[in-house]
Amino acid sequence: MPDLQDADSAPQPSPLLTAGRLLAERGIYGLVWFGRDLVVSARYGRLTDFCEVGDPLTDNCIALIGLEDDVLALAGQPPGHVIDIPAVAIMAGDRDLPRVNLTVFWHAESSSFLMLVARATSRSEMEGELSKQMRARLMAEAEVVEKSRQLARANRDLEDFAGVISHDLKAPMRALRFAAEDVRASLDAGDIDAARQRLDEVEARTRRMSSMMTALLDYASVGRKSDVAETIETAEIVAEVVRSLLLPDGFRVDVTGTWPQLRTVRAALDLVLRNLIENAVKHHDRASGRIEVSARPESEILVIVVADDGPGIAPVHHETVLLPFRTLARPGQAEGTGMGLAFVKRTVATVGGRLAIRSDPATRRGTEFVLTWPRSIDA
Repeated sequence: MPDLQDADSAPQPSPLLTAGRLLAERGIYGLVWFGRDLVVSARYGRLTDFCEVGDPLTDNCIALIGLEDDVLALAGQPPGHVIDIPAVAIMAGDRDLPRVNLTVFWHAESSSFLMLVARATSRSEMEGELSKQMRARLMAEAEVVEKSRQLARANRDLEDFAGVISHDLKAPMRALRFAAEDVRASLDAGDIDAARQRLDEVEARTRRMSSMMTALLDYASVGRKSDVAETIETAEIVAEVVRSLLLPDGFRVDVTGTWPQLRTVRAALDLVLRNLIENAVKHHDRASGRIEVSARPESEILVIVVADDGPGIAPVHHETVLLPFRTLARPGQAEGTGMGLAFVKRTVATVGGRLAIRSDPATRRGTEFVLTWPRSIDA
């Protein structure tokens, strides 16, 4: 046992630290640290029980909604710049929490933002009304911002829709023109059966074009792609895409692997598969070729690979070919719009998937486009 003198000489907490801990424990004030993503990294004091480490601060502290840019701007300001929000009501389930005053500032030592949460003491009716109006305004501004974002996305998709239609209807239109020429030739030759057969094909292709246009319009006009998601048989989709293609003589498309049901957007998958197969045929350097479309289901995704035996794409061009209006047409080959693969990349990203290219002409012929497609986009 140490003697009394030893005990008296032991280091004691400073009065300031003791007072600060006491005030925090009694719910007079609290501290919340958070990063540029507004996710809570640490908290201190009973008054901060409304938030949890790892959760977005705006989940329960709605007064910060709409002020995100102002908060982030504090990091570039000299010390002393703060954001004060008085008499805030905190959301915390069924718990009845006191109103608090919030002060947000940049804490350079921890390279994070620090929010002081202090119990709001006396406030006049005017202060209360002002706080109420401020919160209502912030919530209204947050709603306007979100609606503006949705409108911008919808406008961007609708602008792209004209380009999608222009690009994706060219091949079916060519097929219809050739079929009409065959019908005329059959009628001139007196071969009524052949003419009827070709007319049946024309009817089937026009129905598909109509359905495709309707589906693409729905796909482009909604704000959330899950709104037009449906359960589809991918085997039927890929078979229908292959049947609709006008392949040159000497080319064939083989469908392999396992094609399961997906909860996804039919028009999106149709657009991607059709563009990748047509791209493989268009950029082939030989009079004949083979394209293999395979699928491999995994836990939450479907991996689809469209592989060809063409000349390949050098690794240095893998990113370039996915950009709008970029094409790697060979000498003597008619250049396209350069939008096919750009549409593919955009569409895959819209449904939450990924697109990668595997190709290196220095080692072997051929190109593989690897799609990682979510098995459900409801989330």
